[in-house]
Amino acid sequence: MNKAAITKQKIYNKLVGFTEQDLVDVSEYIDFVRYRRGIGEKKVVRLEGLLKNYDIDLSDLKAFRKETWQHVDLESDNG
Repeated sequence: MNKAAITKQKIYNKLVGFTEQDLVDVSEYIDFVRYRRGIGEKKVVRLEGLLKNYDIDLSDLKAFRKETWQHVDLESDNG
């Protein structure tokens, strides 16, 4: 058996006992690594799972957007 096949078997054996969500997370990580290396199709990662159990304050996001895009508003007003 070649080294790659042995490594794949070791990875498979480590997945025993994982919950369904754990397996989804592993799958998404593998997709990310494949994307980063330019292998396979590009996949959209949904943030709803990654941000679960986090309290997100949208006012901070709005302030950040306003601050980062302020130069665009100034340029268009002066244009």
